[in-house]
This record gives sequence, structure tokens and C-alpha cells, in this order.
Amino acid sequence: MPGARHIFRLPSEADLPPLSGDAAGDVPSVLERLLEGLLDAAGANVIPSPAAAPDGSNIVDAFAGLRAASKYFEVAPGISLADHFWTHAAAFHTGALGKQLAQTARLGPVQGFLALYATVVSSPLLYSPNLPPFRVQGMIETGTDVGGPYLALIACEGRPDGTADAISGFALPLFHAQRFVPVRSELDRDVLRALEHLQVSLDAHGVDCTVQRIRPRTRSAVTMLNVTLSAPGEIPRPFRLAIDLAGATSSASGGDASVDFVVNHRNWSDGGFVAWLEKSLGR
Repeated sequence: MPGARHIFRLPSEADLPPLSGDAAGDVPSVLERLLEGLLDAAGANVIPSPAAAPDGSNIVDAFAGLRAASKYFEVAPGISLADHFWTHAAAFHTGALGKQLAQTARLGPVQGFLALYATVVSSPLLYSPNLPPFRVQGMIETGTDVGGPYLALIACEGRPDGTADAISGFALPLFHAQRFVPVRSELDRDVLRALEHLQVSLDAHGVDCTVQRIRPRTRSAVTMLNVTLSAPGEIPRPFRLAIDLAGATSSASGGDASVDFVVNHRNWSDGGFVAWLEKSLGR
């Protein structure tokens, strides 16, 4: 995690740190960039090898990682995001969120943020298992039409009476409930699922396999992944994959020398990606 705090102030984007990234596309909203930043700082973009994380992952750990990461961000100079960040809707409904915003308002107006797990988003409503729908006053953006599950970041503003309003939100599709890796398509999920199976297979042979999603700068149609294989006594072998939802590239690397293989719907369906992967592992 970074040692210095990053400033996130809504609605201005001026203080957001630059994102390392990918090809040109739509510029993400402020809420999307904040959510991406939190997930990256929490290590959610990395799927470690089974040897490095023998207990696997669960949704409790995923939210704990987000809470820990919030310490490294600020909502305003000198005001920690950790004191204005909740991972359950109870803080909103009981008034604890509004009370905190009222206390901070003595130093200056800031917003509070809810990170909520959802299985369905139908703006302005979020639907979560075994909970009433959560409503925001404005829109809940998704940035893509891929289905759930989602991690939603909800911006809240305090009222003079000490209560709060949920004013807007952004919902980011996830790999699955136990693994908060953002995805842009069902193809992303398919590839990540295949790589998780690969990790287990390689672990049985004493080979560590780490998968890292590259945090994007824009909403392009391409997801970038780094895959690193590490065997005892050998130099780690890195691979870079591009998951191209649009299918605009047909060659293995798509013309990008830094990419070892471009996965698209065609070579996923006909087994071309799996064949390439098996061949590469046999080198």
C-alpha cells in the first residue's frame, strides 16, 4: 500500500491520482476512480497462488481489506477516508453515518461513502441478499452492461439535522463474491476462472502462479492481466494477457509487443487460448 495519503474530494476530480493504464476509452467517473483506487490499494486486483494464500478468500476478508485500505486516503486535507467509510448499510439507516458527517462538518463539508455488495443493480436501487433494497436519490452508474455481483460505492451527504442522504453511486461488476476483482465482461470472468483452475493445477506441481489485473485508466474494451509463474530454483516467467471484449484484434499479440496473447470470444470458444496456454507452459 502507498505510504502517502491520496486526496479524493467529490465532485472535483482535481485531486485524484493518475491511473496507470490501458488504451483510450471513456473517462471513468469520480466514484469509479475512487472505488478502483480502494480496490487496488486493498490488493483486490491480485489473485495470489494457493501456496501464498492457502485459506483462500471470502467476502469478510475482502471488505476488511477495503477498510484497511481506506486509511491511506483522505476525503479532504487532514480528514481520513477511514472515518467516513462504511461497508454496510446499517450505519446509514441507524444514523451513525449522518452523525459522523455532522461532526466533521465543523471542519468543513465532506461526504461519506458506503461500499455495498449487490447482486442486482436497477438504478436507483441496489439489491443485496437477505437485505431490503438500498435506494439512492440520483443514479447508480455501472459503466458496463455485465451482470452481477457488484461492489457499489455510494456517496452520502449530511443534512443540517444530522441525518444523511445517499446521493449517487457507482457499481463495479466483480469476479465473484469472494474475490473482489473488477471485471468488464463475462469473458473476463471466464478467463479468470480458468486461471484460478490453472493456479490449483500448478500448485500441485510446486509451481506458484500469481494473477494480477492491471488497474485501468479508462473504460476501454480491453482488460490487461499479468500472469507470473514461479518454480523453485527457476527465474519467474511472466506473461501478459489482454482480454479483448470487442474482438478487434485477431493476432496473438494484437500488434502490442508487451502482450503475449489476446483473448477474445472466438479463441476462447474454439479452445485457441487454452491451446496457447498449454503450449506456453510446456516451454
